[in-house]
Amino acid sequence: MSGKPKVQKKARKIYTRGELNKLIDSLCHPLFETNKGFMLVDGLLHAIVEKDPPRTVKKFIKYNLPGIMQQIGEKTSEEQP
Repeated sequence: MSGKPKVQKKARKIYTRGELNKLIDSLCHPLFETNKGFMLVDGLLHAIVEKDPPRTVKKFIKYNLPGIMQQIGEKTSEEQP
């Protein structure tokens, strides 16, 4: 036996953070037109990947909130006589 300690190889991540975000986008974004609720799912998944809540909230407000507000406005105008 040699006196050298065994060196374990560092586990390689399957996907990078950027690849995970692109995967989330490719899954969620086509569903936005079906139901804007998927924007919330998209934001939650990105938050899990990013692990940076303040940044995630800022990005959600910038990119997703306008679409949600637009849909609310459309539904409100449809309900008015």
